[in-house]
Amino acid sequence: MKQFYAHSTDSKDTSDWQLLDTHLDNVAKRAGRFADCFDGKEWAETIGKIHDLGKGSCSWQAYLRHVTGVVDEFCKYFEGHPSHAFTGAQVLYNLSKDTGKLLSYCVAGHHGGLPNWSDTSASALKDRLSQQYPKVDVAYSIPKLPGSCPLVFDQSRLGFQFQFFTRMLFSCLVDADFLDTEESIDGNKAVWRSQYASLDKISQKFWLNFKTLRNTADLKLLVNRQRENVLRDCLAAAEENPGIFSLTVPTGGGKTLASLAFALNHAQKFDKQRIIYVIPFTSIIEQNAKVFRGMVGNDSVLEHHCNFSVDEGDWKTKLASENWDAPVIVTTNVQFFDSFYANKPSKCRKLHNVANSIIIFDEVQAIPVENLKPCLEVIRELSLNYNVTSVLCTATQPAIHFSESFKSGLKDVKEIIQNIPDLFSKLKRTEETYIGQLSVQEIAGRLSGYKQVLCIVNTRQQALDIYNALPESNENFHLSALMYPAHRTKMFEKIKSLLDPSKKMPCRVISTQLIEAGVDIDFPCVFRSVAGIDSIAQAAGRCNRNGLHDQPQKVYIFDVTEAPNQMFFRKAAQSAEKLFERFDLKLTSPECVNEYFLDFFWKNEQHMDRKAILEKCGMAQSLDIPFKEISEFKMIDSPTVPIVIALEDEARKLTDLLPLEKYPGRVLRKLQQYCVQIYPYQLDAIKDWLENPISGVWVLRSDLLYERKTGLKCDPPRGNAFFG
Repeated sequence: MKQFYAHSTDSKDTSDWQLLDTHLDNVAKRAGRFADCFDGKEWAETIGKIHDLGKGSCSWQAYLRHVTGVVDEFCKYFEGHPSHAFTGAQVLYNLSKDTGKLLSYCVAGHHGGLPNWSDTSASALKDRLSQQYPKVDVAYSIPKLPGSCPLVFDQSRLGFQFQFFTRMLFSCLVDADFLDTEESIDGNKAVWRSQYASLDKISQKFWLNFKTLRNTADLKLLVNRQRENVLRDCLAAAEENPGIFSLTVPTGGGKTLASLAFALNHAQKFDKQRIIYVIPFTSIIEQNAKVFRGMVGNDSVLEHHCNFSVDEGDWKTKLASENWDAPVIVTTNVQFFDSFYANKPSKCRKLHNVANSIIIFDEVQAIPVENLKPCLEVIRELSLNYNVTSVLCTATQPAIHFSESFKSGLKDVKEIIQNIPDLFSKLKRTEETYIGQLSVQEIAGRLSGYKQVLCIVNTRQQALDIYNALPESNENFHLSALMYPAHRTKMFEKIKSLLDPSKKMPCRVISTQLIEAGVDIDFPCVFRSVAGIDSIAQAAGRCNRNGLHDQPQKVYIFDVTEAPNQMFFRKAAQSAEKLFERFDLKLTSPECVNEYFLDFFWKNEQHMDRKAILEKCGMAQSLDIPFKEISEFKMIDSPTVPIVIALEDEARKLTDLLPLEKYPGRVLRKLQQYCVQIYPYQLDAIKDWLENPISGVWVLRSDLLYERKTGLKCDPPRGNAFFG
């Protein structure tokens, strides 16, 4: 009797190979379980049962024997490496030009990625489904197509919903396929996976740690009493039905831990499977992840972003990052939203694990306005059809709710805080005022008069110019993205030490916006170059953060006379400047913030989907889905080039390893802690002083171009013999 296999092992003894029938049954059942939480079980089981049907041909079985060196009755059928993914897709499409067509995308793309229905390439699904494929020789049953679609339909968004549903089913299929294949080949990995504490156990640990933390808080401080009120409102809201919530709390009001308390209680009441924190910037994600680990334990938190490198011995974390099956995920806007428009299996694999979860979108106002509409559609759809509770967590809630002036906004958003004006009034620790135009020298002169002060500007060059204009002193610090992440982390630690209230050491910091969101740092005075009100509020959150000063402390807003007229900053600044006089000393009040966003959104509403992604999604209404074009969505579409700063011993060792690695991804991930991103024109200016690209990245080993205080110099230093 001929045996049809799905996977081989290193052994030529086929007794430990996985039978095709076994694989198809396993994948169908597992994919069905994954989709059950959004009522897609029957749909996922169908594609699981047929996804590898093409392996049931004699020619594919001959190929499997050929690559493993096994000689048996199939060898005579060998004709090379036949495609197998399109066979099952063709069967589905021939059964139905609607349901079958939608499911055929998943089966056809389960290795190479979700295809376009039609285009000029040879890989378009329409063309591939019309081709001839090797005859299926294994016995199989024609699948019964699922019944009605489980979606709650919104007639104005049908195209978006169809392509989203297809991608979620695709996620169930590819993860089930990966997991079953992995288990059949390497059982150890299956054991390492999913050995996590339950959310009930995690909740117990959190409340034990949180109680200790609260017991040590000085309730004589108004800020700590208000943090307790925020927690009270969060716990009350956790009892409400799932949906979309907003949590509007001034910076320093304790929203990070209060939102985690909400999520844990809500998860227990409504049987949610995990908690996902989505954070805007990699510069703050490590800090937040560290806080969460301290509260719920290292083993319960998966940190997944471009700067996080998994220890090679930590298989559990490495595997969890593939499909997000950990109970608490900490990730970035880029990782999260890019995945929901991606078409590759590696990017989409985790998506089904977002269903039936609680998602905290921290600093939601940081979503780039040019991508706001596609991001809001993801939040909307997850809530409507995938049992997700979302919390829009921010100190400056933007006007993203539906209104006549913003019809793309979210409807039925429930605010967690019972009395926002009262909370903002009681947590008012700063007074923000505009002081006019200042030159770089004038700004530096003012900063020199303070023992402790923070100055935040819009560009790297402004930060460097002001820093260089200060008198030379070890009390002055510079922060920008031209410093590699590991360097910035060390600088943050030193700054925090100097700001310790028990020390009160001199400390003047000039920084780009990377210090604004989520960085737990407290200065008695802050200067901020003109920007949007949301940015000004974030800057104010670094001033008198812990309420150690009885009276509100000053946040000074200024224009840099030498600043270039950059369009993005100018638009935001224009909307803010209209409010400076009317809301003087209270620029961070909810009323001012609301007026700012109404004006700013009005200016930009036609530019909130810069690549027309939603228009492409709309084409899916006819099920002619352009998945490749949709995948052009990128949260950050930056043309920057990475440079490894190989000055520390660890960075040098890793760059030495790169040429020796057959698969350099492991080393490159670790090197991200030592990378800076620069623009191509800047690269051209310093290229002669860099090593040729190793595995696609340039390497700098000389500190002549890297200043320990200010980072990379993109213009070669003058007057140095090394540069001629």
